[in-house]
Amino acid sequence: MLEGKIRRLDLVERTLVVETVDGRELTATVPERANIEVSEPNTMGTMPGTLEDLDVGYLVQMDVHETHDGHPCTCLSLVSIS
Repeated sequence: MLEGKIRRLDLVERTLVVETVDGRELTATVPERANIEVSEPNTMGTMPGTLEDLDVGYLVQMDVHETHDGHPCTCLSLVSIS
């Protein structure tokens, strides 16, 4: 599980750039099938969400499949914790 802050979000290309807690920037694609959960303000828990529910500056935890050679990672699961 990777934790960081969303720095860029492209809804058309379904990609996001996350700055990790150790200062790295990670670019990830988010396929339609990815599990996305967002904060639920009434219970302080999470509920199912979409990429459109996210925004720059949100703190997230992501399960990613990392690739190398300059290719983006694939985000399999993302939880917005802010």
